[in-house]
Amino acid sequence: MNDRALGMIEATLKPMVEIQKRDINKMVMYVTPTSPLVEQGIVETKYGSLLVAENNWLQKGCSYIMEEISKGSTFGWVSRNERSS
Repeated sequence: MNDRALGMIEATLKPMVEIQKRDINKMVMYVTPTSPLVEQGIVETKYGSLLVAENNWLQKGCSYIMEEISKGSTFGWVSRNERSS
């Protein structure tokens, strides 16, 4: 994984982990099925290991992190395609 991609992931995690005090062990990063990260299964960040799973509904170039708990969960886009007006 390149440094830019890791930086984007850690920037998304920062408010979740440092401000909201969420547990990275309960978070999953969703990517497209064709992403090389799916094979890896885990991304090592400065906050700990982040589980990677595929989402068939995502468009290429999009990814997000979601906390896997039933109430009060958190969500953040890592990357997404901007819609044109």
